[in-house]
Amino acid sequence: MAPAAADIEDEIKDEKNPPPLYEDDIALLKTYGLGPYSTGIKKAEKEIKEMAKKINDLRGIKGSDTGLAAPSQWDLVSDKQMMQAEQPLQVASCTKVISPNTEDAKYVINVKQIAKELL
Repeated sequence: MAPAAADIEDEIKDEKNPPPLYEDDIALLKTYGLGPYSTGIKKAEKEIKEMAKKINDLRGIKGSDTGLAAPSQWDLVSDKQMMQAEQPLQVASCTKVISPNTEDAKYVINVKQIAKELL
């Protein structure tokens, strides 16, 4: 025979309002999953967090999402030599397209407001 609707409602109420736990039950739940090394591990984790916070405070700079490597990995001397060996890049803007959508299309560009060229 199927349970009465009142019995089902009582079960739902019991699930929503479980009885309070005693101190012994709470202590047992706190020890659940703890092994012989858990206190040492927790202590080491706490020390690591404190040391990381101390290091970040001393650095004074937080990581950024610029994509740059950490300053300790920069090679400024090598970068400067590479910059001197290469020709500098110039920025140009296309101002006009002559004969678009053909193979003979030509472009008028403006290079840093210095000169206009036809390519």
